[in-house]
Amino acid sequence: MSSMRPMNKLAADAAHPDMTTAGDRRVPHGDDARARTQRLADAVRSLFGRTEDHAPPPPAAPEPRELTLFDRIGTFFEAHNLEPTPAHYELVHGYLTNADRKLVDAVDRAVAREGQLSAESAELILAEVRTDMSAELLADLIDKAQMGLTEIAGVAKQSRADATAYGQALETQVAGLAGFAPENVLATLVQLTSSMIERTRAAEAQLRDAGKQMNELRGSLAEARRVAESDALTGLANRRAFEAKLRRAVGHAREQGKPLALAFCDIDHFKKINDTHGHDVGDRILKFVAQRLASASSNNCYVARHGGEEFVMLFQDMEVDEAARIVDDVRADLQDRRLIAKQSGEPIGQVSFSAGVAGLAAGENGRQMLRAADQALYRAKREGRNRVVTAEG
Repeated sequence: MSSMRPMNKLAADAAHPDMTTAGDRRVPHGDDARARTQRLADAVRSLFGRTEDHAPPPPAAPEPRELTLFDRIGTFFEAHNLEPTPAHYELVHGYLTNADRKLVDAVDRAVAREGQLSAESAELILAEVRTDMSAELLADLIDKAQMGLTEIAGVAKQSRADATAYGQALETQVAGLAGFAPENVLATLVQLTSSMIERTRAAEAQLRDAGKQMNELRGSLAEARRVAESDALTGLANRRAFEAKLRRAVGHAREQGKPLALAFCDIDHFKKINDTHGHDVGDRILKFVAQRLASASSNNCYVARHGGEEFVMLFQDMEVDEAARIVDDVRADLQDRRLIAKQSGEPIGQVSFSAGVAGLAAGENGRQMLRAADQALYRAKREGRNRVVTAEG
């Protein structure tokens, strides 16, 4: 048995010339071991579809995904620290989709002044937009109702004309009754005439009642129109009424070759007033400032609340410098007053406003003039507030 073992070892060495033995273990030579290790590594890489010489390129970086409207709304909420409430979603959706130019302009102004859109500004803007939408709908219904009244009046007038024509036609038929027995002819005419008179009187009574009702309705519609064009809090004209007035004033200025000036006013630090004293006091401040501005109004001056704490004054047949002087007189009068909260007796202190004044330049429309006044207002705010600045011509 012992003589067989060396033979087995020699046989093993012959079968594996790249191996040496160490005890009972086969050990590869150094160079051969490295080669086998490399082959084993290559086999493993091949098993997983990779080789060192032909490794696939690293995956390409994904292309940036285009933001959806939902993503943009979420980004806007985060940038402005807004709570994702339904009202805020409605506002931001309208802003990002450019659904309402007035809403977009109001948001842009708020961001420019405050650095971001606060929840308070968002609430004021949304309330103003909703009010405008309701006012426009109401005004449209008023216009349609007035058209209906005009049509009814036309029908009533035509009915009276038809009744008159029928009576005249009846008279012309008298000659055609010749040849009948006199008593029969007379009875027929009396019956027809009596019936016609009765119907005519009834129709006239109905028309008189309808006319009276239409006059009353016209008065109600006129009142409804006044409400639709008025600001509920201050009693001034609202933005819708002002824009209609501005269009007419621009047309008049163009036709007559007369000057036209516009002032854009904004209460200073109004948010701080609301935060410190509450919205009830803020509403009283709005009404008080509105009264002071309205005190300067005349046949040539038209004052309206444009939205939030913003007011506009339109000066027909007036140059910019004169309009700016009138606005500055109101500003100076207001700054000299020291206001007190009526319910608490707590002093509110000085309340002021800033204003920008612009004139109608050649080739401009009302919206451009309003924008120029708004830019002058920005300058007044940047320069320290509580001042009136005229637009750079």
